[in-house]
Amino acid sequence: MKKIACFIVVCLFFLCRHGYAYWVWSPQTNKWVNPVYRTFDTPEEQFNWAKKYFDDGDYRKAISEFKKVLKKFKESAFAPEAKYYLGLCYEKLGKLYPAFETYQSVIDIYPLNDRLEEIVERQYIIGEKFFTKRKYDLAKDIFAKVLENAPYSKVSDVAQYKVALCYLKMRDYVNARDELSSLMENYGYSPYLDDASFHIGFCSFKISSSVKDYDEELVDKAIDDLEYFLRRFQTSDYVPKAQSLLDKLKHRKAERLFVVAQFYEKQRKTYAAIKYYEEVVFSYEKTDWAKQARARLKRLREK
Repeated sequence: MKKIACFIVVCLFFLCRHGYAYWVWSPQTNKWVNPVYRTFDTPEEQFNWAKKYFDDGDYRKAISEFKKVLKKFKESAFAPEAKYYLGLCYEKLGKLYPAFETYQSVIDIYPLNDRLEEIVERQYIIGEKFFTKRKYDLAKDIFAKVLENAPYSKVSDVAQYKVALCYLKMRDYVNARDELSSLMENYGYSPYLDDASFHIGFCSFKISSSVKDYDEELVDKAIDDLEYFLRRFQTSDYVPKAQSLLDKLKHRKAERLFVVAQFYEKQRKTYAAIKYYEEVVFSYEKTDWAKQARARLKRLREK
């Protein structure tokens, strides 16, 4: 029995030593407190206690302690900072969307906080991670929120470009072109202008190709967009691709004009036929249709 009693005493001794490690002295209340079970009496103490866990890399425990700041001291100056660090904790743990939402709540609840620039940059990084994972719909919404939060931050132009790229990846060419146009209009300093201009032409090309019947207005729009890009960004890496798309459009345009000319020729409206054949020859001389149009013109003029 004596051995059992001694064993119990030794266990209690070590348990008490372990328990006391959790108790800290609070100068504000002149009391010993156990932060595991209760909140400190001041927001600064509670925030610093939570920050200690964050600095030590114990992000799960830090989350619990930062939440105490937000629950008991939500009107204090430490609340927005606690919520910001809460977002950092989620991000460190790989909980990307909760991190994004937490950062957003800092802006929504505390719009005058000093972390706006940092928050939109962290939100942008989260958007990039979703983009890399090909979760384009989610990434698009995050990039759009970055723009809404700070239209002229360090990452605004690239966020605008990435919104457009998300639409592009989802093959929504109409919305992609609109977003690219916004980049051109609102961020004239952006290094992404040549990319945006090319992709505007590419989107117009895709839109004109998607309609079942030939739409002259859509084709002309695509030609204008690509020619604008080629005039303005002559040294861009996209020039060969743009020229290839433009050649295809001009081939379609020339084919359409040639078909119209043939129609008038069959109707024996020689003047109208000659007019359209001449347009093919002079406006689209590098196409195969121009060669055929010359032959038809020669035959009509010999009659």
